Amino acid sequence: MWRKLYIIFVIVVLSCLLATGCKKKSSDTEAEQVKTTAEYEAEADQEIDSSNMDAELERIEKELAAEEQQEP
Repeated sequence: MWRKLYIIFVIVVLSCLLATGCKKKSSDTEAEQVKTTAEYEAEADQEIDSSNMDAELERIEKELAAEEQQEP
């Protein structure tokens, strides 16, 4: 009788372990998506020049104003 209970216990434990499986770590994909300050600065240097500087400043100010209105 103890042998049957032991076998059932082992089967239940193994079934639980197999059902849950291993969780994959997503740290590799998250690390690729995060930009550094240097990357943001390089991107801004490419997109913003003296000819469109005023327009970009107005766009950023509008975004900030919209975010301020959304905050309680």
